[in-house]
Amino acid sequence: MALLFFSFHDPKPSPSLTRPMMLLLLLPAIVAVAAAAAARIPSIGASPPLPFIVLHGISDECKHSGLTQFTQLLSEFSGASGFCIEIGNGASDSWFMPLTKQAENVCEQVKALPELQAGYNIVGLSQGNVIGRGVIEWCDEGPQVFNMVSLGGPHAGIASVPLCTVLSICALADVIMEMGGIYSTFAQNHFAPSGYMKIPTDLTAYYEGCAFLPKLNNEIPTSRNSSFKERFSKLNHLVLVKFENDTVLVPPETAWFGYFSPNATNSVLSFEEILQR
Repeated sequence: MALLFFSFHDPKPSPSLTRPMMLLLLLPAIVAVAAAAAARIPSIGASPPLPFIVLHGISDECKHSGLTQFTQLLSEFSGASGFCIEIGNGASDSWFMPLTKQAENVCEQVKALPELQAGYNIVGLSQGNVIGRGVIEWCDEGPQVFNMVSLGGPHAGIASVPLCTVLSICALADVIMEMGGIYSTFAQNHFAPSGYMKIPTDLTAYYEGCAFLPKLNNEIPTSRNSSFKERFSKLNHLVLVKFENDTVLVPPETAWFGYFSPNATNSVLSFEEILQR
């Protein structure tokens, strides 16, 4: 698997500028990055490019205009067929459906899409990236994923709750977190971001209570699954895009698998430094 790292100085967030809309502003550069991952199936040679799916981030929906434009324009630039995969009812399920169930939902959808059966690529936005990785690692008998382009993915976890834009959803999230804490069974089953929240000063609770990310990243020695690593390693290309001004991912380096040092929030380890530990 070829790893490609890119960093963008994206526009500063504002209430009227959603992440998909910001991505549209950066689309020419992002398309150039995505082209690096648009590898064709080697045995077919001059065949059409592989289709791709888009997995959106938290609070978003496939029907939103920004995401619709993003998918359409990426398809036009790449020449590949693109499909935005919706999970449940969209925005609210992105907050409150457990991430493992979200990955299972996508798995069933990609297995049912005839256009994807010869293989496909994944373009993930924010939370959609960890769901996409769950599909790669856990989707039994699904079509092969050849490449993945990750735009601002929380691959190594986040240290704070992602930004809320809908007050009713934020209020529900607050109630859930008050009912036992972020690593409680209740939170893990009813608050999706709890599945990749990694509090650097409470790692024992993270390893014991977090139901999604430790499994996805094979972090617990006693329960590591070699098939997860094998499936993920079969990707031709993994393109990791970090947004320098990201205020949703804390720290932004998580998009490159970097994260805070254990028991600290003032120093960040790179992916390479984490592997050496």
